[in-house]
Amino acid sequence: MSETKDATLLVDCHFHVFDAGIAVAGARYRPPYGATLEGWQVAMGGHGDLHGVVVQTSFLGTDNGALLAALRSMPERLRGVAVVDPGIEDAQLAVLDEAGVRGIRLNLYGDDGWRRIATAPWRALFGRIGELGWHVEMHTGNGEGAAVLSALDAALGATRVPVVLDHFGRPGPAGADDPVFDVAADVRTRRALWVKISAPYRLADVQGWPMLIGRWAEVAGTNRLLWGSDWPWTNHEAPARADECRAVLAWIAAQPELADALRWRNAAALYGFDGIAGFARRGDAQRL
Repeated sequence: MSETKDATLLVDCHFHVFDAGIAVAGARYRPPYGATLEGWQVAMGGHGDLHGVVVQTSFLGTDNGALLAALRSMPERLRGVAVVDPGIEDAQLAVLDEAGVRGIRLNLYGDDGWRRIATAPWRALFGRIGELGWHVEMHTGNGEGAAVLSALDAALGATRVPVVLDHFGRPGPAGADDPVFDVAADVRTRRALWVKISAPYRLADVQGWPMLIGRWAEVAGTNRLLWGSDWPWTNHEAPARADECRAVLAWIAAQPELADALRWRNAAALYGFDGIAGFARRGDAQRL
C-alpha cells in the first residue's frame, strides 16, 4: 500500500443510521429526521477513502434492522456495533456477525440500573461475545466511567473480551485527573482497552479534548485510540459539529505519531477491515 493511499484513508469509528421519527417506547430522544449512509458520506465529504463503523443508537433499542441494512449495502467499507439483550439467540448473533458486527454497545448514559451487567445473564452473554471475537463498547455520563468500567471488567472476568470507551471515556470536571484513567490503566493489564476520540461537545470541558487525547495516549497507548465523528450528532445537531470534526482531524493530522493510527490503522486492527490492511484479521484486536 502506497504512502499516498495511506494518507487518504479514513475510518469513522462512530456514526449512526436511522429513520425519521422511529424510537422505542420511553426513549429520551426521537429525532424528527432520518440519518442515511448517503448523508454520512456527504457530511464526511473530502476526507478521502472513507470507511466507517455504524453504532446502534440508544433510541432504537435492540432493533438492529437499520444497522444491518447499512452493513449489507457496503460490506467492504462498513462494520457495526449492535445493541442486544442477554436473551439473544446464538443464531441471531451469527446473523449480526456475518453482516459485519464486531461488538455490542452498553449505552448506560442516564441508566440507574447499569449494575445489571454484573448479573449471570449478562456474564453469559459476554462469554458468547468473546467466542465471536467481539468487543464491548461502553458509554456513560461524564464522570461515571471509573465505576462502570471497574464493574464491567469484573463482569467480563477471565474472558479476553476487549473494551471500547465511547467519547473520550466521558471524564467529569476533573478532566485528565478523572479516576477513569487510573481504572483504565489497571483494566488494560488484563484485556485490550480502546478509546474513541469522538464527540468533544459531550465533554464536561468541551475545549479540553487535546489534553485528553494526550492522557489517553499515555494510559491506553497510541495504538488503542480511534477517531469517530458521532454523526449526525443526535440531540446536539448544529453546523458547528462539522467544524469540530474538521478541527479534531486537522489536529490529529498534525501529530506524526498519531495521524495514521487514528485515521485508519487502529480501526483496521479492531474492526477487521481486511481490505485496508492485511494484518486486520479476526482476533488481532485481542492479541495486539
